[in-house]
Order: sequence, then C-alpha cells, then structure tokens
Amino acid sequence: MREDVFGCCTGNGRQSNFITKKPIMARSCGSAFRLKRESEVKAMFQALIVDDEVHAVRGLQAGVQWERLDIGVVHTAHSLRQAQEVFQAQPVHLMVCDIEMPQGSGLELTAWVKENYPDTETIFLTCHSDFSFAKQAIQLNSFDYLLKPVDYSELESVIGRALGKMRKERERRSFEETHHHYRKLWESHRPVVADRFWQDLIQQKIPANPLSIAEHSRNAGLTHPENARFMPVYARIQRWHKDLSERDRRIMEYALRNVLEEMMEPTPGAAVIPVGNGSLLTVVPIDEPNDDALTRDNCDAFIRNCNRYLFCDISCYVGVPVPLHEMVAMLRALENLDENNVTQINRTFILGETKKGESRMQPAPLSEWAEWMKQGARSKLAANVSHYLESWKAFDSRVDAQAMNSFYQDFLQMIFFVLQSKGLQANQVFAHNLLTDKPESALRSLSSLQEWVVYVLDVAMNHIHSLEENLSVVDKVKRFVAERIGEQDLSREDIASHVYLNPDYLTRIFKKDTGMSLSDYLQSSRIDYAKELLANTGQSVSEIAVASGYSNLSYFSTIFKKATGYNPVDFRKQHQPK
Repeated sequence: MREDVFGCCTGNGRQSNFITKKPIMARSCGSAFRLKRESEVKAMFQALIVDDEVHAVRGLQAGVQWERLDIGVVHTAHSLRQAQEVFQAQPVHLMVCDIEMPQGSGLELTAWVKENYPDTETIFLTCHSDFSFAKQAIQLNSFDYLLKPVDYSELESVIGRALGKMRKERERRSFEETHHHYRKLWESHRPVVADRFWQDLIQQKIPANPLSIAEHSRNAGLTHPENARFMPVYARIQRWHKDLSERDRRIMEYALRNVLEEMMEPTPGAAVIPVGNGSLLTVVPIDEPNDDALTRDNCDAFIRNCNRYLFCDISCYVGVPVPLHEMVAMLRALENLDENNVTQINRTFILGETKKGESRMQPAPLSEWAEWMKQGARSKLAANVSHYLESWKAFDSRVDAQAMNSFYQDFLQMIFFVLQSKGLQANQVFAHNLLTDKPESALRSLSSLQEWVVYVLDVAMNHIHSLEENLSVVDKVKRFVAERIGEQDLSREDIASHVYLNPDYLTRIFKKDTGMSLSDYLQSSRIDYAKELLANTGQSVSEIAVASGYSNLSYFSTIFKKATGYNPVDFRKQHQPK
C-alpha cells in the first residue's frame, strides 16, 4: 500500500486527512494513449513526455494507463527544442519532464512553458534527490517532483491530482464567464477576507467574546454552527536540513503552508494560519469526538514526509477542541509546550498527555571544566561535556527552556572567566554572531545546544593554546570555500563568520597552516575548479567563468592564464580527452 506524500492510507484505498477521520477518496487511473476518435479527443487532455532517453519515454507511454486518466493524446520529445515545437503545434495540458537533459534542462524548458503556456501543469522526473532541484521546482510552480525510477501507479496518482486541479480550474472559469462581475469580485476578495479574519482572531484584534467573533466570521463569509468547536494543531519547523537564505526559507515555508491547505481542502471551515517564526496553526471544525491515536498517526506521517520532501525537522502539538473565543488561549498553551520541548524533534505531542515531574539533574561541573580548559585537556573535556548533556535526555520533559537558559548563562560565565585568566577578551576570540545571533537557535533544542557548546569550547581552546590544534577550523574553511566557490562576492568576513572567528585571527591561523592568505587560497580554489570544468565538461568558457565566481570573462581569462600559463580555450584543448 502506498502512502501519499502528505497524507496517510487508512487501509481501505482511501486517505484520511491530517487531523480528522473524514476520508478522501483516492482517484483511480487507467491506460492507452490514442484510442479515442478525433471528436472525442478534442474534449480530452493532451500530455507531453520529455526525456532524452528513448527507452524512458517508451516506458512511460506503455506503463501509464493514459486513457483512463482522460488523456487522449500523448506527445513525446527528446530535447528542449522538440518540446517547444510540440507546444507551438498542439495544446499541451500536462508535461511529464526529465530535469537532466544535455541540450537544455527540464528546468529551463519549464521556465519557458510557464512564460508562454502558463496553464500547463508540469511533473518533474529526476534521478537525483537534490535540494537545489526541489527548490527550483517549487519556484517554477511545478505540480510535483518524483524520483526515477518512478512507480507507474504513483505517477498515475500524481497525474490524476494534476488533472483534477485543471478540471476545477475549468469549472471555475466557466462559472466566472456566466457570473463574471460579481463572481470575480467575490473570489478575489474572499480568501483575503477569510485570512484576515483568522489573523485578527489570533492577534486578538477581535474582542474575545462569542457574539463579536461570530459577527466578524459572518462578515468574512465564514459560517460556523453556533456551538462549533475547532481542533488546533500547532506545527513548528525546528531545523532545516540545509543552510537556507532568507528568500529560500520563505519559499519553503510557503510550500509547507500550501501542503497543509491542500490537505485541509476537503474539510469545510478548516484554515491554516501563519503565526510567525516558521510556525503554522491549523484549525479544523470537529463535529464528533476526536480520536487521539488517529490524529497522532496522521501528524507523524506528515512529519516523516516533511523530513523527506521539505528538508526540515518539524514537531506537531495537538490541543483539545475549543470554541473560537478560546482559540488564542489554546494557541498559547501549545506554544508553551513547544518552547519547553528542548529534547525531542520530529514528534507529535498531545496537550495534557505528559506531566512534568521534579528535576533531579546534577549541576554542570563547571569548575572542573574550567581547569581542563586551562590545561588543554581537550579530549577529556569534550567527552565529559558530551556525557553531561546527553544525560539530560533521560529527564525528557523535565528539561525545559528555563533549564537550558540557566545552563547557557553559567557556561558563558565559565568561558569568560577562563579567557580573562589568560589575559584575553571575548571580542578578540569570538565572531560577533557566535554570542548574539547563534544562541537564539542554539537554545531551541538540546541537540543544537550540544553543537554550539562543543564549538564554543573548540574556538576558545584553539585561541588559548597552540595554533597547531587549529586544523579542524582550517578544514571547515576549505570546505566552506568549496561549497561557495561560485559566489562572486564571497569575502574574508563571510568565511570568518561561518566558523565564528574574528577575521584577523582566522587569517593568521589559516596562513600559518597553509602558507597562503585567505584571498590567495580563494583565488587558487576558483582556478582549480575552472580547470576541472574545462577538462571534464562541455560547458562554455563563459559558463565556467561564472560557475567559478568570475562575472567578467576577460578578467577570468587573464587570471587563468597567469595561474596556468594557458588561456582557457588552449587549456581545454591540452587536457580534454581526445
């Protein structure tokens, strides 16, 4: 039995939604790609398969049951150019497209399709579970993203949902043509008005009494029974699996909200409300006693798929059904539950199921740690600190935010004391963001705190003791440079910030270890990367220049020749296999 990407099977061919027991009928799919008469085909959908591998195209043609999906014609193309010719000659409603193709990628093709044929839905296929591909697919508003070799029944399910979305869009457009003015006006305002109602409710801009809330709800076009109760589920992203820019993080949070809204779509009156800091509150009308076991199963399935497809750790906190005028108080209770969850990730918590006991944790042996720091007993200190923090997990819910903050303050006091005893100031050792920006995320979970504590100790002891112990920092710098080699504005300050060191201090230890300054190492790494691309790929010289961090082709050629004795074109001729 297959589990849908963000739903869960109930064992009878149906799915249940994220919170309630209400079933969502699974769509069935079937086969054939040109069996209808021409008059019938006009009313059906047309699909296009794009893949540079002929056998992959044939496999999809034969393996997917196209006719029962209401697809009358299946076109094929093996390159970006062929696909564009099909679009210009035929109406294409659905494109199933490989990402990696030699003469123009699937991402480039989709960008062109979105610009010229915005109603076409795209389903990506790829051999690589690569975050950058997933991110670009989301940015291009593709319908889904599947890994090869694709399961035909899974692909049919995705196609069925895509066509279902198109049918709804066709119905909506048809209805708007009949009731153009008023329908268009209402549809354009209703989602905004409804969203504003929920935001005003959560932000307490609506008086917290049933009559006032009911009035505002009606004005927003929402109708709820007088005694309606709503099940709240608070979901908070605990950590992204990869470093994200602010823009990328917002894109992924938007994708997460869309997923939840699609899951809630079959339940009238449900809403998904952003509440800040990577958190979402889902409220669902409940008209029967809630099944905690089923709610937990559905939340756990949602969490697993967030781990897999949205590249994040996330926990869900389930409250008890309450009327709307009590929703803010319930949200505060769930936020408090999350704030004090510092030991568990990727879990579902149900309010009231865990009772906090008295903590019997031993205080940290900070005096011993301080002496070991002064002596340079690095291994002994690291093992003891790790053992102490790992012991917190045995206390589970008894370790809360207050305990974390108390330890954090005492730990920093110890660090500053040791540095002072060695005649050092904290601002000479640590980058600014290590002691200001970083702790906010470090105090969100025990695992984050462990990573932060180990790194602070490492940085402090590296500065206190001989520079010969700084190889790990240098290795981190080299890895960071390799990962960011194509960023033209990568600076010494960026590199130092990544390893939480003062830039001047990092420069000294890096040159002592490598014999090169940071700037020289960066340029050497760029040239080495360009040499590898010239020798082993078919990319143009201008593309390789950009990929290596140079925006000016002439400058790149000058620097490259100075470093290698060849211009890029001659180097390629000398080093590419015949």
